[in-house]
Amino acid sequence: MSSSITEHAEDMPGTIDEHRSREMTIGLAVLGVFVTYVPITAVAVALTTIGNATGASTSDLQWVSDSYVIPMAAAVLSAGVFGDLYGRRRIYLIGMLLTILGAAIAGVAGTLADVSTIHLLWAGQAVSGLGAGMLLPTTLALIGHAVPNPRERGKFIGLWATGMMLGLALGPLVAGGILEFAEWGWIFAPTAVLAAGAGMFAIAKLPESQSPKGRHLDWPGQISATIAIASSIYGIIEGGASGWTSPHAIIGLGVAAVAFATFVIIELRATTPLMNLALFRAPTFSAAGFSAFIALFSIVGSMFLLSLFLGSVQQLSPLEIGWRLLFVTGIGALINPLVGLTMHRFNAMTLLAGGLALAAVGMLLLTVVDESTGFADLAWRLAIYGFSVAVMMTSVSTAAINAVPWHLAGMAAAANTAMRQYGGALGPAVLGAVFAIRVNGGANPAAAFHTALILTAVLLAIAATGCLVASRSSANPTNHL
Repeated sequence: MSSSITEHAEDMPGTIDEHRSREMTIGLAVLGVFVTYVPITAVAVALTTIGNATGASTSDLQWVSDSYVIPMAAAVLSAGVFGDLYGRRRIYLIGMLLTILGAAIAGVAGTLADVSTIHLLWAGQAVSGLGAGMLLPTTLALIGHAVPNPRERGKFIGLWATGMMLGLALGPLVAGGILEFAEWGWIFAPTAVLAAGAGMFAIAKLPESQSPKGRHLDWPGQISATIAIASSIYGIIEGGASGWTSPHAIIGLGVAAVAFATFVIIELRATTPLMNLALFRAPTFSAAGFSAFIALFSIVGSMFLLSLFLGSVQQLSPLEIGWRLLFVTGIGALINPLVGLTMHRFNAMTLLAGGLALAAVGMLLLTVVDESTGFADLAWRLAIYGFSVAVMMTSVSTAAINAVPWHLAGMAAAANTAMRQYGGALGPAVLGAVFAIRVNGGANPAAAFHTALILTAVLLAIAATGCLVASRSSANPTNHL
């Protein structure tokens, strides 16, 4: 599967070339993950503006978000293996190039005023998402290569996670500020500039590294997983827009079921599987995987819904939306390092359960928000959820790695990342479908918004309960593997 930060330690040299600095490699890794997460929230605050400019429906806007995160989720599965086989520097540069190309295509879409606009935007987002999917595991693998000592590596992985949170935090403000003065197509320019700068620094300063020993591409697994991810989201979006008995919804979900079953069969028989399904025998790993899925499901899905609600119901500008979302992403970015410093004092599964439970509370607190809710009354509710985001995102990977023997830590981290990204892809699809079904059924937008939040809270509570049950039922989680 995705590149291990530990499983090929024997193939990795203890230091990077003596003429290259470890700090530059780590800096480029953090910048890389920052670049991958900026577009998620940057696009979110622009959805109402894009919808007004293009006449896009709710399902069209769901695809604006999902056309980025679907390729991202799919590419994560094999990008690490590509890096091991062909060089992490090379994959990093390809990822940045695709990010630039996708941002350029999406930017051009913003200059058009015809029916092709939304489709070109989807295409640009898909290309950028593919680049992001290549960057995500590669940046983590670069840190693993630069810092082979596991004890020392932890703080740099925490820095990497902070880069992710900062990307989510700054995206809305940057996009909101741009939309005050320019057309929506310009919101993609900062991503392109950042990616170009990172690419140039990488060409000049980043040494090549690879670990080809024992690594093979699992093309049947990759293809079946990609079909399963894309068709499941297509079926859900179409179900929300046209009804669950519509041909498009039935076909999409049917293809997804077949593709998922095929993926499982392939992985069980593969000698070098994309995802080692035996990992899920450990209850704590399964609970951590589901929690990773639900965590990003709630984050990306709620950002999608909040942006639409604040823009279309409260009639806020993109910059005003960005300032409000900062209470989620900004608080998360600030708290993230502090949570990381306390990780050694708490059981990771217990901390994860607490974060999920707090997130559920945050979702429920938002169910009283309507068109008349003021800034302060909304801000403290968002801040509680933002605190929970930091706890969830910091603890979930540690919980997954701690659930398996150390020699499987890399595979566990990669599988957990794949689950997390799939959750991020499903979030806008599922919550957008719930919103659309309620509105089409006659509910007002505020009531539809609340229904989607309640569903999210229930899923978060289930994940929190699963973490507690799994940790208590597995005194030694590694004995299942």
